[in-house]
Amino acid sequence: MPMQQQDADRRSSRRTRLLAPGFSLRRHLTVFAVLAGGGLGVAGCLLRRARVVDLWIVPAYLLVANLVEYGVHRGLMHRPLWPRALYRGHTLGHHRAFHHDSMEIASWRELELVMMPWFTIVLFFAGMGPLVMIIARGLGAGAAGLVLLTGITSFVTYEGMHAVYHLPAAVRERFGLDRHRWFAWLYRHHRHHHRLARMRWVNFNISCPLADRLFGTIEDGPHWQWERERRAREERPLTPPVARRRSSGER
Repeated sequence: MPMQQQDADRRSSRRTRLLAPGFSLRRHLTVFAVLAGGGLGVAGCLLRRARVVDLWIVPAYLLVANLVEYGVHRGLMHRPLWPRALYRGHTLGHHRAFHHDSMEIASWRELELVMMPWFTIVLFFAGMGPLVMIIARGLGAGAAGLVLLTGITSFVTYEGMHAVYHLPAAVRERFGLDRHRWFAWLYRHHRHHHRLARMRWVNFNISCPLADRLFGTIEDGPHWQWERERRAREERPLTPPVARRRSSGER
């Protein structure tokens, strides 16, 4: 059996073991859509009272969310800290299933290994409720609507883009995604994060690597590979002159 086929079989077997028996992709997406749709409906009602001066809350939320995404990804998903479910699901699940040279799902069922687990989705929407009420009381209903709209939109964007990164290349090509410079760069950014040697150290943002830039953890895959090969050449011991003459047949 060719080596490539053996690697594919091992990868398929590993992913099959990681899949939860009772998972339903249709149910997962339906619950997510219902929660997001309901939240957007509430946001629409609140936005009727929004004012121009409330718009500052959109970039403020996006900045805080970017930093939180970075902190959770780097600190909890890649280190065995409490709650360990995040580490088990991400490092021991997602990163075992998808390496930098095997990013694509083989079936739609494998999206379970890409998307956020159900409890994180529930926690997100449960956490948005008190936040919206606090902002509505302190800054008004319009500001609360903007927070809710921005929060749900950014969360859906995060989930959607992460899923797209793991779609087969043929699907991405069908929609022309890889021809867009920004998407292609983000895909390479995330793909490099899936290198087992680098996943704990670099490229933690998914859709906007702002915090990666701020904290100096953004890294280009080809540049890293070039630097690695350069250091290996420099550390390689030089062949002694006598050995060189003998190997070349000189007397």
